[in-house]
Amino acid sequence: MNTITQKIKQAVKTGTCSGTINSAETFNAGLVELEEKVFPPQHNEAYVMFARQRAGEPDYTTKEITLSFSKGQSNGSYDLTPAAYIVRLTFADNSDPAKPVIYTQSGGKAELEYDAANDVFSGKLISAVVENHDDDVAKTLTIDVEFLAKKNNATSSRSRTRAVAA
Repeated sequence: MNTITQKIKQAVKTGTCSGTINSAETFNAGLVELEEKVFPPQHNEAYVMFARQRAGEPDYTTKEITLSFSKGQSNGSYDLTPAAYIVRLTFADNSDPAKPVIYTQSGGKAELEYDAANDVFSGKLISAVVENHDDDVAKTLTIDVEFLAKKNNATSSRSRTRAVAA
């Protein structure tokens, strides 16, 4: 395999996220990542699952789900109310790249589990309602997905080569 092919090669798949938007539109993420971030209080340190679905040619537009879950919380079911801070959900619809639409949680449930031994964050969004108020008219969507996200601990061959050379 030549150097150019190695750089274009797909990243290690680190999870799945699939289901429906508004009970009709299929959501099937081609990229699912898990990372840890620090947010302002009361959310604080959290596990963050990011899932992106990319459309095909010619426009390659995206739709993205970002779900964060405060560290130290027990596995279980959580309400997705606007004031909830243990679980935060956003949905970005980039169908029109000139005018992306960002939705935030306003209802529904999240069943979540974090497996610390294997660094796996999984769960379901059950009739998760997200809202957007950009045009002073509330737009709502319902998200029903199942996901599994793993931390990507793989090192690229370039990083290993540098470590060996150092």
